[in-house]
Amino acid sequence: MAEIIPLIQKLASLLIDEGNYISEVKPEVESLHKDLLLMTASLKDADAIYQKSERAKEWVRQLRELAFEAEDAIDVFVYKMAWKQRHNSVIRKVIKFPKDLIYAHKLREKIQVIKGKIKKLSDHRMNYEIRHFEERQSQTSVQAHQPEASHTPNVEVVGFQSDAVELAKLLTKQDPHGRLRVVSITGMGGLGKTTLARKIFERDDVRRHFNCQAWIYISKEYRLRDVLHKIIEQVIMPTEEEKVELSSKGEGDLEKKVSDFLRDKNYFFVVDDVWTKEDWDKLKRILLAPSSTSQQCRVLLTTRDESVARYADQITPPYKLQHLDEEKSLELLLKVVFRSVDREAILDKEMKDLAKKIVAKCDRLPLAIVVLGGLLSTKRPTVFAWKNVLDSVDWVLDSGVYQKALALSYSELPPYLKPCFLYFGLFPEDTEIKRDRLIRLWVAEGFLEPRGNLRIEEVAGECLEELMDRNLIEVAKWKPNGVPDSFIIHDLLLNLAASKAKEGNFLNTSTPQKSLKCYRRVALHVKESEETLAAAPYPSSNSNLLRSLLCFTEMSISLCGQFKLLNVLDLEGAPGIESLPKEIGKLICLKYFSLSGTDLKTVPSCVGNLYNLQTLNLYNTKIESVPIEIFNLDKLRHLLCFNKNCKGTSNDFVAWSSVGFCSRRPSPTHIHQLRDLLTLWIHISSWIEGGLEMLTNLRELGIIGFGEVMKKLGEALSHALAKLVQLEVLHLEERASLGPGEIILPSFSNHEYLYDMTIIGGGIPKLPDLKNFPPHLTMLRLGGTHLMEDMMLTLEKLPELKDLTLDSHPYDGVEMKCSAGGFPKLEKLSLISFDWLVSWTVEEGAMSNLKNMEMNHLFGLKLIPEGMRNVTTLEKLSLSMPDEFLERVKEGGEDWEKIKHVPSINTREIQIPTEIFQNLAECENERSELVAIERERSKLAEIERNMKHVAAFLYPDEVAGEQKSSPLDEIERKRSLLAEKERSLLAKIEQIIHRQSSAASGPESA
Repeated sequence: MAEIIPLIQKLASLLIDEGNYISEVKPEVESLHKDLLLMTASLKDADAIYQKSERAKEWVRQLRELAFEAEDAIDVFVYKMAWKQRHNSVIRKVIKFPKDLIYAHKLREKIQVIKGKIKKLSDHRMNYEIRHFEERQSQTSVQAHQPEASHTPNVEVVGFQSDAVELAKLLTKQDPHGRLRVVSITGMGGLGKTTLARKIFERDDVRRHFNCQAWIYISKEYRLRDVLHKIIEQVIMPTEEEKVELSSKGEGDLEKKVSDFLRDKNYFFVVDDVWTKEDWDKLKRILLAPSSTSQQCRVLLTTRDESVARYADQITPPYKLQHLDEEKSLELLLKVVFRSVDREAILDKEMKDLAKKIVAKCDRLPLAIVVLGGLLSTKRPTVFAWKNVLDSVDWVLDSGVYQKALALSYSELPPYLKPCFLYFGLFPEDTEIKRDRLIRLWVAEGFLEPRGNLRIEEVAGECLEELMDRNLIEVAKWKPNGVPDSFIIHDLLLNLAASKAKEGNFLNTSTPQKSLKCYRRVALHVKESEETLAAAPYPSSNSNLLRSLLCFTEMSISLCGQFKLLNVLDLEGAPGIESLPKEIGKLICLKYFSLSGTDLKTVPSCVGNLYNLQTLNLYNTKIESVPIEIFNLDKLRHLLCFNKNCKGTSNDFVAWSSVGFCSRRPSPTHIHQLRDLLTLWIHISSWIEGGLEMLTNLRELGIIGFGEVMKKLGEALSHALAKLVQLEVLHLEERASLGPGEIILPSFSNHEYLYDMTIIGGGIPKLPDLKNFPPHLTMLRLGGTHLMEDMMLTLEKLPELKDLTLDSHPYDGVEMKCSAGGFPKLEKLSLISFDWLVSWTVEEGAMSNLKNMEMNHLFGLKLIPEGMRNVTTLEKLSLSMPDEFLERVKEGGEDWEKIKHVPSINTREIQIPTEIFQNLAECENERSELVAIERERSKLAEIERNMKHVAAFLYPDEVAGEQKSSPLDEIERKRSLLAEKERSLLAKIEQIIHRQSSAASGPESA
């Protein structure tokens, strides 16, 4: 079963990684590992008949208990030995040596007892109706085949065309009563309500009726605050500075901000998966009714409860979604199994008959068909294979038909995929789960092993692709390079994962009333509290059971100290955590420790004791420094110590610490110790001179620097970057500096894998030459660079660029041009906070693949470029601009013809304070004078060059020794003074905009 496979792999790695701690009992551990490995063959057979045989269930239960017993005994022994070796003096180690022998003797006896029980269980497997796997393999084996295509998005459900047309008419029909119309889609889980809603949400003929759209997920455990933030992100499109301000607002302030924004908007919201009338009441407070009959406000709601639909709108009847007919069901199944065009031609009559029987077994329910189709896609298309699947469905579950298909898809998973799928059961409903987070958790749990030359993280990525191909999970967001960024899982499949996991004591999402004593993995969800842990029978011998704790709610971190054998402690986003207790340093079995998104301010040096850590995630916390002891953690693969809101830091971000010192191990001073690092996000300080260039395994690097620190260490950073040719993601950020040159960029021409690059600040005078960019760059963000030359002339030649963001004064020029044929693959363009831009030219043929464009705080730009009418691929346009600009682009305005082909246009009016007008006018005068000086400087330079050439020809001896001052020196001095004054005025404008944004966000909550 899934819960036993990780233990077998754990024993194998233990023999390699902890050999010095188990040397006294190594033969016994090796023998135990072999016994359990042999039992996995029987496990495969037991798994096949598990659901229909109570005897098989009992056999698996006994084996599971023996495996857990072995794990506990070995883990406790290793913990004691490791703790003693790392914290006792040499003399105390010698004195306690007899005690070590006692520990080893007890473990040896324990293993022998467990081995005897395993042998007895193996001998009696026939009594439990279980044969050895090889005995059955020749009878049941079906050779699998791989799907024809990988990395493909989840298959689109068929059969909703007429439903989508009818619902689109309902949503766009004019309402003479001027009310909020709620159109509801109802039906049982798995019918495709969300899929249908998504098709409607993306329809051009619907989106063009509204200037404001948002998609909102509601789950059983949702928090209104989170929903409000999601709405604000989609409709108000706040800048990064505004997001920081909003993060401190209370629920009431956020509600008011959303309501005020929607007051005069034609908005269309999809509210997905509403469970209760109370949930709808909370949302309705912010979804204001139209203020006039001309204002159109629509909500498309999905729910399983028809009474909720009727409650939300008593006039508009709910739209009841029906099961697919046989023809559409068959079309969907074949579309999932075979990804070719002519699918039916592949099947003979007997296979078609089997396909019809399979969709009938699925009760013509789309989710069941898609999931079962994912299973069939892994098998050869033969009568034997499909009939075997059809016959298997009968016995999986006694409940609903669709559950039988889902459960069969789980039971048919290969052993290595089962724990990976079950792990989704730890997460709350409708949670968008980051790919990187999942992979790091799976690696820490020991679910997977390296394959060939693949890193274990790459193996985990392939497992995610397999789950995608089987349609057990869905991609929520994609990265520009075509790799998934995050995933979601249908709540029915989530329930399946959770129930299967609890059945095998694999994990539990606990409540205070439930005992946790049987579970290895526990997740605390939003509606729970630390009472769950406090009510459990800890501390006791049962505290040895818990290996993984994930928290999605508030809890006291001091409770974690009692779980000495924790491998995973994930407190991402948990409120109320500002510091770590010294007991954290005793959790030496930890492999994954995340405090990302918490209020953590200090990190004790005892974190350096956690020598098994593979992932330490302190991203987006409030830390100002980390102890140098983190360089003790030579097993680290992912280190994220990144305070993105930090206003400043000391010269030594990695420093000796006086907080919670509890390690006697000497601390190194060089980062080159961490040779296995794949991910590093950290603030720059003197540590960078300790061998960053030696971390050649790095795939992702994020560096923040402040003022003089970045300037001082810029050469060392540039030198290291040139050698890190395996990088895939690079983020460089310099803050609190107006002077140029703080970020020194090397040539990236040899960085074949670098696809995502961010450069913020640094006052870069000009972009690198095209040849020095990464050859396969697909995502680029430039911010605060104050470039003087039009960067588009270079960037438009990047052949693979798909996503470009230019924000926070990236360019100080007045004109910008996108040439014909430029940006051939660009799909998303964001232009934010250009102070000087007054003219933007888009030639015909430029940005021929653009789908999404954002224009935000471009105060000098008065109109949409004429060439935008030729960008016919544009699907979404978001505008946060002054009223004068928005008047031109609204329907009937002077620029409407340029953008009327865009299906979705979101607008947000921003005000320009009088102060900005005054400063802009002053800046314009300075800029005019700068331009005049630049022209004069160019003329003088040309004259001076000519005179020097003549003088050198006529009087070579005299010229060679002369070093006279030049009129250019005075010109350059005047130019520098004006440039500094201009930068000061720009900084003043930024402060005014920031004050305006803060005022617009409303007063801070108490």
